[in-house]
Amino acid sequence: MRSRTPRDERRRTLGQNFLVDERAIARVVASLDLEPGSLVLDLGAGRGALTRAAAQHGARVLAVEIDPAWARALRREAARWGDVRVVRRNALALRFPSEPFRVLASPPYGIATRIVRRLLAEGHGLQEAALVLQAEAARRLAGVPSTGRFAALWAPWYSLEVGARVPRHSFRPVPSVDSAVLRITPRARPLLSPGAFAHYERFIARVFEGRGRTVAERLGRGTGARGVRAALGRLGLDPSVTPSRVPAPGYAELFRELGPPSG
Repeated sequence: MRSRTPRDERRRTLGQNFLVDERAIARVVASLDLEPGSLVLDLGAGRGALTRAAAQHGARVLAVEIDPAWARALRREAARWGDVRVVRRNALALRFPSEPFRVLASPPYGIATRIVRRLLAEGHGLQEAALVLQAEAARRLAGVPSTGRFAALWAPWYSLEVGARVPRHSFRPVPSVDSAVLRITPRARPLLSPGAFAHYERFIARVFEGRGRTVAERLGRGTGARGVRAALGRLGLDPSVTPSRVPAPGYAELFRELGPPSG
């Protein structure tokens, strides 16, 4: 059996699976509305497939890579691609730019959800993002086919959608599962004020952690369930709906109807 090389160890430790199929790369890049001169972040740039593609579209690219070997390789190659700056850094510790930016990335699967959460919570200049995630993770975060806590929490401020499928054979090494693009777009008109986030987060926690089977039972606390059912009915939702069957944006409407949770 062949012993692992240092590169093999880094790939295993850092969860490196690199996009190599040009058709798949083109589909991922087409997920964004890239404009010449726009700032694009490639978080976990690896071998630079998406960095190169974005630069060839005229974007200014900030390629972030934690692996010192790949960061050095990117610096050697990047000058030929266009306006690219390479930084060796953990994408989870990166300070996001103060100017508007886009994200085009295929991050390691192990940190992908944390990167998405950071973008939503801290990426105040984010214009749009396309991230290649495990297909199941992309569906879960987007609330497809059923709404989960993550999708419900962020729906008032962002649209989360599953985009192009990226087959496992588009990567080297080949992972065990297919991937898909998660598209993130800030809402032009948020459904709630950012100032409502803390109250809304408690509201969503009660929905997804409360006792009972239905939304009304979890929010209503006894006789209050009748008022919740009435509010659901006014919104055109089944009064006995379960949490996973409420469309993610519908929770913002229900929050406005009911107000912040007490206690």
